[in-house]
Amino acid sequence: MGKTEKVFDYQRYVKMGLRRKWYIIIPFILSVIISIGVYKHLPKVYRANTVILIQAQRVPESYVRPTLTEPVAERLNTISHEILSRTRLEKVIKEFNLYSDLLTNLHMEEVVDMMKTKIEIKVQRPNAFSISFEGKEPQTVMKVTNKLASLFIEENLKFRESRVGETVQFIGKELQTMETTLKKTESAVRQYKEKNMGQLPQQLETNLRVLDRLEQQYKTTSDNRRAAEDRIVLLQNQIEQLIDRQSERGASLKNLAQGENVRSERAPEEPLVTQLNALKRDLANAESKYTPSHPDVVDLKKKIADLGPRVKKQEEERERRLKELKALQEEMAADKNSQAISSLSDPATERLLTQYRAQLNEAQLEANRLKEEMVNLKEQIALYQRRIEETPKREQEMVQLNRDYDLLKTYYQSLVDKKYQSQMAENLERKQQGEQFMVLDAARLPEKPFKPDRNTLLAMGACLGLAVGLGLAWFRESMDRSFYEVSDLETYLGVPVLASLMNLKEEEKKAA
Repeated sequence: MGKTEKVFDYQRYVKMGLRRKWYIIIPFILSVIISIGVYKHLPKVYRANTVILIQAQRVPESYVRPTLTEPVAERLNTISHEILSRTRLEKVIKEFNLYSDLLTNLHMEEVVDMMKTKIEIKVQRPNAFSISFEGKEPQTVMKVTNKLASLFIEENLKFRESRVGETVQFIGKELQTMETTLKKTESAVRQYKEKNMGQLPQQLETNLRVLDRLEQQYKTTSDNRRAAEDRIVLLQNQIEQLIDRQSERGASLKNLAQGENVRSERAPEEPLVTQLNALKRDLANAESKYTPSHPDVVDLKKKIADLGPRVKKQEEERERRLKELKALQEEMAADKNSQAISSLSDPATERLLTQYRAQLNEAQLEANRLKEEMVNLKEQIALYQRRIEETPKREQEMVQLNRDYDLLKTYYQSLVDKKYQSQMAENLERKQQGEQFMVLDAARLPEKPFKPDRNTLLAMGACLGLAVGLGLAWFRESMDRSFYEVSDLETYLGVPVLASLMNLKEEEKKAA
């Protein structure tokens, strides 16, 4: 005979379950009864829940920027650590007389840690979160939950005021430091400007105009000096001519009185003075344009040095002649007996000579004044030229100073703006116009316990009883050596069954 494959027959298992039904029913009922008993005897744990809404600030953020910009989850984490601290929870435990039975055997720290496990804080929405607490007494659970909610609201207000106050204080210190730095920088800029006054970039145009004016003034003064020197030469020539005339007249009178012929001859070198003055004017003009090492300046100086001794010798000869004429006049004025000699002094000539000498003196004073003025103008021109030459260097230094000063000033102004904003935010928090926690749904008195869950416990007991009953039924069936099916007997004996008899007892039971 070939092997026959076993086919799953569910009717067989149903029959087996019916045969062993009490092995299944009794454990199931017992398990359910035990579950009910356990539920009755287990301590009931109630849970209260409250929802807190995070209300945005009432003043628009475009007017007053909020100081706290961190996410709600991070802020709740910070506040939760403060609320769930031992100090806070210990006060709550004492206020509501919680865990009085446990405090006799446990330390307060252990009770606080256990209470932390009974508190749950969960973020429900971006602008809301819930607080729940578990306990044995419904009334106490509700009160503790509302107390925790009030603590969160109070701590949020304190937290926001503290953070805003710290922000205001920090910005104030930074502002003081920056103000000190800014004053030092302003003082450094002011001292630099005072030290380099006249060489600053903004004074370049003024310096150029002043330099141009000084050069024009120097040129005008040089021309005036040249004119004064020409006038001096002209007056000297006129005076010399008058002196020569008087000398010739005096010599004639002296020859008549003493029989001597005094002949005065005109100095052949008079044009040398004019030539020397012309060279000096050319030298002054060249020095105003060129450096001392310029060939024209060197050549003019050499010519003046060569002509100087000859002019000096001519001046000495003229002075000698003037002294002789003066002595002759004094001698002739002392001789009262000579008619011819008394006529030596011509009043008109004397007046004219006195006038020329006065003009000569004025011209010389004017020439000296103009010379000193030219020296001063030359020094001023050199000063302004140095200022103009130093201006690019000062400009570069001023750019660096101004850049640092502008950066500090910009940062200082930003700190001032932030200080005003933080002060407004602080006032907003003090007036409770900023972001606030508001109880959206207060904790209510729990009507049924949260733990244990009756339905869950009964379902677990029923499942456990059913599993135990099925296990017992399977075990009893496995230990039974009876044959209830013809196929089982054929399989066991290995031969086919030709006929089978009914169980008369069962037939009788069915008939009855």
